[in-house]
Amino acid sequence: MSGGFGFNDIKPGTAVPRNEDQNELDRAAEAQGFVSRQAQPTIQRKVKPGPNGPVGQFNLRAAVEDVNEFVDWCGRERMSYREGFGKLMELKRRAGSI
Repeated sequence: MSGGFGFNDIKPGTAVPRNEDQNELDRAAEAQGFVSRQAQPTIQRKVKPGPNGPVGQFNLRAAVEDVNEFVDWCGRERMSYREGFGKLMELKRRAGSI
């Protein structure tokens, strides 16, 4: 008894190409208000408009000490983290560093 449970003869199925009749059935179903359960392509937007133009998002893993210092600084200056990051980038641009 090789293969454990005897499932060696099971093979993955192959996709059957859709024919015109299936597409016609889909159109008729949509006309009656049925919604397809097939996966729809997901479109990810990387940039969305913000109050001062487009904004992006990223996650950052940093040393706890650095994160705490940044959070404290933003709190003292009464800035959001977005404003604090913008201020750091402004300082970097003024310094002329890459």
